[in-house]
Amino acid sequence: MTRSNTVSPLQLQVGVPHDIVISAVLRKLAEHEPFRTYSLAIMVNAVMGQLQNAANIMGLRDGKLVAYAGWLRVHKADAEAWLSGQRDIPAPDWHNADAAISTIIIADDPADLRTLIRGVSNACANLPVYRMRVFGETEQKRKPITGRVQAGL
Repeated sequence: MTRSNTVSPLQLQVGVPHDIVISAVLRKLAEHEPFRTYSLAIMVNAVMGQLQNAANIMGLRDGKLVAYAGWLRVHKADAEAWLSGQRDIPAPDWHNADAAISTIIIADDPADLRTLIRGVSNACANLPVYRMRVFGETEQKRKPITGRVQAGL
């Protein structure tokens, strides 16, 4: 019998605050830098906010969580001040925000990042999405992209 080398497509869905989902997301984050060194209390608080407010995209392959992205909904003026270094990352305003700051993007396979980012863009259609990259100890804040509806998602 030969084994197929084809990889199942990444399925995207919004995570919900259910015990199994919360556990799966926290365990997945603990596998990735820089999150594996973060305080559990900080991670639970961040993930719960994202799950309770549909501010996340989960990437599933064959029923297994293999990628996750989460963001804060914030006011654009606060996001701009954060981007320019004038303030710390703002607290979320889940109901009255006009921008998003992507705070978590991880994938077991880097090839899945493109699909995951398209999912974030689709979920944040018509909002500026601010991003940050963390490589070791250095942070790189990136100019925002405007979320848009993605064909085929």
